[in-house]
Amino acid sequence: MRERLGSKWRGIALVLCAIIFLAGCFGRRGVEYVGEHPELYSVALASILGRRGRGLEARGTGQPSVSLTEQDDYGRMFFFYGEGDGIAGRVIVQKVEGDYAYFYQHYNFILTSRDYDLRFSPEDIEVLKKTNSWNQPMSDDSAFVRVRISRHRDSGPISNSRLIEVHHQAFSSSTASNRQITGNTFFLRTDNYGRAVYYWDAVRGENSVAMLFQPDHSIDLEMGLFEITDRVRYQTELREFMEANGWDTPFEE
Repeated sequence: MRERLGSKWRGIALVLCAIIFLAGCFGRRGVEYVGEHPELYSVALASILGRRGRGLEARGTGQPSVSLTEQDDYGRMFFFYGEGDGIAGRVIVQKVEGDYAYFYQHYNFILTSRDYDLRFSPEDIEVLKKTNSWNQPMSDDSAFVRVRISRHRDSGPISNSRLIEVHHQAFSSSTASNRQITGNTFFLRTDNYGRAVYYWDAVRGENSVAMLFQPDHSIDLEMGLFEITDRVRYQTELREFMEANGWDTPFEE
């Protein structure tokens, strides 16, 4: 009898462990995007800081808004991306080949917030298009960065345990729980040498911060953190921050 009970509880424990493991994986991957433009969805998440890959409806299980607006004579795609949180963007994809979508980094999007009633001026649109070579012959691939097309938000190379460790080191006064830390930290993209940018979407009035990890998953707590004070106009500051941390240059340990 005792052996049967022991076996029963061991079985229950194994099932619970499996559920917890799968829940953790799902939490990092996020909700599956089921729309018709996974290439646009993937570029938006690799371009705009802090995008969750899901809408706010139904407690965060809804779909983001991804709508193709226009294409130029060379196949570039101009689209809208929003998650219902007041931050919305217009984004340009240069091209799609195979499993990858290609784009100009840093300046392939513009953002707006509730303060601007989710509207973009014709001048804003024109500058974005010009910056992204709209209706011009396609550049060589060396001018682009690429992202693998996926229907899930990429969790990136840094483990949950490492994100939690760095958060406690960098924000010693933070009151966020470990679950909040992993749930509110979002991967942006990597460079060609394995550096990775993440975004901490602050809770309870704390500061939102971009974080840059080196290829060995180390981070300089002085140089590798960048506070985001304007959530819709940060492109140049983010570019300078990434460059200061060696973005897309050979890594020396």
